[in-house]
Amino acid sequence: MRSSVNSQSPAMRFFFSRVFPLIFIAAGAGVGYAGWLGLAKARASTGWPTAPGTVVASSVERQESRRNRKTSVTYHAGIRYEFQVGGATFNGNRVAYGDYGSSSVSHARGIVDRYPMGRSVTVHYKPGSPEECLLDPGMKGQTFVLPGIGLIFLLAGLFMAVVIPRSMRREETAVQGANRGELGK
Repeated sequence: MRSSVNSQSPAMRFFFSRVFPLIFIAAGAGVGYAGWLGLAKARASTGWPTAPGTVVASSVERQESRRNRKTSVTYHAGIRYEFQVGGATFNGNRVAYGDYGSSSVSHARGIVDRYPMGRSVTVHYKPGSPEECLLDPGMKGQTFVLPGIGLIFLLAGLFMAVVIPRSMRREETAVQGANRGELGK
């Protein structure tokens, strides 16, 4: 009787029981960390100083990407605005932390409709660093997407780091027991 555990090389067993889960853990930790930084900035942005600004460009931007002969389309709101701080002119393009593209044009269209070209806006900028700016301060639902994805990958990696080695040990023990039983015949 030959099992999948016995047919795998020790290197493959090591990869799937130790390295593979670590990839998920590292990816989850990295994405989660970036997401938490975004959450912290979004929260802090509610207390940032403001300056009057003007929307200088507003359009729905279409991005195509090809993968395996399949084309996918993503739509983004291309909002660009201009404002002044201390006599210097700055440009920004962030509407809110956690902005995202969508395969549905309606999300981007909604943002473009809120910020048409020529509209006067209030720009929130980071103190001492006006190049970091946005129009909608604070935490929005979309701000939680990146930390959520990071958490899912982290938990999946931790789950795999515990479950896969246990499963492999159980199967190995069962195969050894079966082999002992065959030897006794």
